[in-house]
Amino acid sequence: MLQKFNLDISEISGGAFVAYDVTGSIRWFNISLTIIMTCIMAIQYTVIIYCAIFMYIGMEEKLEILSLSMRNLHKQFFKTLILQIVTPTITLFSPVMLIIYLPLLDPKCDLPTGILLCAITLYPAMDAIVVLCIVSAYKKAAIKLTIQFLDKCRKLLGTVETEPSTRLNNVNLPNVIN
Repeated sequence: MLQKFNLDISEISGGAFVAYDVTGSIRWFNISLTIIMTCIMAIQYTVIIYCAIFMYIGMEEKLEILSLSMRNLHKQFFKTLILQIVTPTITLFSPVMLIIYLPLLDPKCDLPTGILLCAITLYPAMDAIVVLCIVSAYKKAAIKLTIQFLDKCRKLLGTVETEPSTRLNNVNLPNVIN
C-alpha cells in the first residue's frame, strides 16, 4: 500500500489483510485473524453437513409411510436445501476465502478482486432461482404467473398501440425512413 497508494497501513482504519511486514516476517496478529475466520467457517460447515446427513437418514425412514407425491415433494425440498448450501459456497464463501488467503501467497501483481466481490452479490438471486427450479410446484406457479403477467402486458400494449394510431391518422408525420 505504501508503494501503490503512498499510504502507511498503520494509519488506515478498517481490515486489511497484510500477511508480512516490511522486513518479510509474518504478522502473526493478521494470520491469527485468518485462522479464526477459517475455524468459524469450518464449524459452520461441519454443523451444516452433520445436520444434512442426519436429516437425510431420518427422512429416508419417515418417507416410507408417505404417499408418492409427498415423498417426491420432500425429496425436492431436500435437493433444494443441498443446493442452497452449495450456492453460497460457490458465490459467497469461495470468493471471500480467496480474498482472505491471497495475502499469504504474497503476490507481486495486482489481482482484480472486483470480480470476486461482484460474485458475492449473486447469492441472493441464486437462492431464489434454486427454489424456483427445483420445487416443481413453485416452478409451475412461477410459470403461470409469468404467463399471466406477459398476457396483461400484451393486452396493455395492444390497447396503447391501437388508441394513438387512430388519433395519428389525421396528423402529417415526417417521413423518417429514406
